Amino acid sequence: MLYENMDIVVDHIIIAVADLEQATQAFSSMLGRKPSWRGTHPTYGSANSLFRLDNTYLELLAATGGEGFAGARVRDHISTHGEGLLGLIFGTDNAEAFCVHAKEKGLAVSAPQEGTGIDDNTGAVRKWRNMFWDDEAANGIFSFMIVHDNPEALPIAPIEGVGHITGVDHIVVQSSDKDHAKKFFGDQLGVRLALEQSRPAWGGDMLFFRCNSMSVEVIAPHDPKKRRDALTGLALKTDDIAASVARLQAAGIKVSEIREGRKPKTLVATIKSHVCEVPTLLIQHQ
Repeated sequence: MLYENMDIVVDHIIIAVADLEQATQAFSSMLGRKPSWRGTHPTYGSANSLFRLDNTYLELLAATGGEGFAGARVRDHISTHGEGLLGLIFGTDNAEAFCVHAKEKGLAVSAPQEGTGIDDNTGAVRKWRNMFWDDEAANGIFSFMIVHDNPEALPIAPIEGVGHITGVDHIVVQSSDKDHAKKFFGDQLGVRLALEQSRPAWGGDMLFFRCNSMSVEVIAPHDPKKRRDALTGLALKTDDIAASVARLQAAGIKVSEIREGRKPKTLVATIKSHVCEVPTLLIQHQ
């Protein structure tokens, strides 16, 4: 079957920013890495900086003033919510299989649409195909599926110094409907539900969807009111949290003291600046 030959990952996470240059400098300092890519999208009305980590990449996306759906979405998000988490983008290596599967599961997905990116600094070219669905299918979260012609065309973000960020540990989704989340992430997208548990002290029911060495962590409060889902936090991985905290402090970045995490055998710290209003946790698995 086609679907059995398909692999679903979190391809990248989009962060809406007001000033791309300032945001790029802030994230470079926070991550301990230089950008992998700097690009502009005249037809989308946007520009971006990409940081490819070990398991996914972060996209800082800014509006450029021109027409285009991406620029319009960034402007709308910033005017309503300010800077912060904008989109959760999934990836596959088999667009045709995904479209067949998604439609069988009731997700109205578009046919693959061609996209091209050019690095402003090097002239390198990346090509991909996007498959879109309405935000309401994800209960309000901006998301879509992408397949890259050559995933290695985006280089790893160069490391600067010690205690650099290695990858994304998890992204937090606040949801008022866990059944809808299970249907969308699990059934329709095909991401594995690794764990489901009730944790009232942590906010309600918790669902952990697992792929490419990270999790989509859905928190569903015990609340009968139905609201649109939202991306509410990001956890970043480090191999040496003491070195990371020391590096952040030396760079003038606000960070909490190191403490034990909720998950056994983890150490965490909260990064409080240089994150473009994204609630950000630093985590080391011991």
